[in-house]
Amino acid sequence: MKWNKNAASQKGRVFRSGLLSTAMLAAVLVLAVLLNLLVRAIPAKYTEFDLSEAKMYTLSDSTKALVEGLEKDVHIYYLCETGSEDAIITKLLDHYAAESGHLSWEQKDPTLYPTFAAKYGAENVSSGSLIVTCGENSTVLDAADLYEYDYTDYYTTGSASVSFGGEKQITSAIYKLTAAGQSHAYYTTNHGEQTLTDSLTDALDAQNIDAQPLDLLTSTIPEDCDLLIINAPTTDFSAGDGLVDEISQLQNYLAAGGKLLLTSSVYAQTPQLDAVLAQFGLARAEGMVVEGDSSKALYNSAWSLLPDYGTPTESTALNGVNAGTHVMLSVAQGITVTETENVTAEPLLNSSSSAYAKADINDLTTMEREDGDADGPFALAVWARNEDTGAEVLWIGCPNMDNEQLYQSMPGNLTFLQGCAASLVGQDILVDTKALEAEPITVAGSTAAALGLTFVFVLPAAVLIAGAVVVLLRRRR
Repeated sequence: MKWNKNAASQKGRVFRSGLLSTAMLAAVLVLAVLLNLLVRAIPAKYTEFDLSEAKMYTLSDSTKALVEGLEKDVHIYYLCETGSEDAIITKLLDHYAAESGHLSWEQKDPTLYPTFAAKYGAENVSSGSLIVTCGENSTVLDAADLYEYDYTDYYTTGSASVSFGGEKQITSAIYKLTAAGQSHAYYTTNHGEQTLTDSLTDALDAQNIDAQPLDLLTSTIPEDCDLLIINAPTTDFSAGDGLVDEISQLQNYLAAGGKLLLTSSVYAQTPQLDAVLAQFGLARAEGMVVEGDSSKALYNSAWSLLPDYGTPTESTALNGVNAGTHVMLSVAQGITVTETENVTAEPLLNSSSSAYAKADINDLTTMEREDGDADGPFALAVWARNEDTGAEVLWIGCPNMDNEQLYQSMPGNLTFLQGCAASLVGQDILVDTKALEAEPITVAGSTAAALGLTFVFVLPAAVLIAGAVVVLLRRRR
């Protein structure tokens, strides 16, 4: 009987112990669920860490400032089938939403809501596209525009680099929909200028800059002109000896603090326009620049330059364009900078020191360096500002930087021009693309050989020797 009491007591203790363990397990599970819900409620920027080399999910300072300052509600629709989401897009949208209570997003599955996109005129966009809305206004970002392909190294490596432009596109769309006013750009005509490409005018529109043609022979520079664009003129501007004094108009515009974006051709002679630029200490360098460093030019095209940026990171005169954005300048000329009172100047793009200039461009027989060729390096794009008037000039010594075909293989050209225009009108919200691939590590040939010997022969031999020693020691025991 005593044994039965002990057995019952032992069973009771086991039962109570099991009950306590079950209760503790249930409490731990409830606590884990509550903790998970609490963590999920915390904004992504506090719970997720961006370990990607390009900081793919880290918003730029200009994006944060724009989103944090929102006073209107912005809602983004992600058109994507359930289960086919792009993690880069969804995480990026989470970070946008975490910066402001005025920004939110949701996914719309086209198979479940087949007519939804049509309400925003986006019935033909591909899956993965975005619709950014603010009140009654909206902007559609096609999935194809969220990634950019750069074929700069295609002829040497056989591959193209891919960059993510999601933040660039989304931030531009938000700015365009919420900006208080639109900036106005005018591009001159009737001097043989190249018409701005649709891609460039669309890029300017994304920055909320409206671009319209301007004939200075029949019109004057409008008072609302925030930016004047002169795109590779082939003939000069008229001065005081003609019926219309275009040069005086240009000088008066700059004297009042105007902004000028200019591209030029080495084959065009424009002395009267050059005289205006000389007031900023800028002048043409004689001849066409040829690159002597094969790594700084397109394959087998020494006149198609891949210049270096004037500053290692971001330029003070070129907001949002980073030094990793490849640009190409073909048939370019150098620009000299002379120190001028009250003028601040900054080279934006430079050739390498191996470059040289071919002076006799109308009778070229070779692209090889010859006696009499001027030595580089050359400034290929320069920004200058008159500190008294506030006037700014950004001069690019290349006539075909704005080129639709070129943009297909060199999207950095479009980003650069977009950054030039945005900076000149005082915008600082341009965001560049981010490379998806990590930069390759460059190793010297001797180092590579030494590493190869180490990993192929030395380390395996060391392991075999160590193993043999261990076996011998065990046998002796």
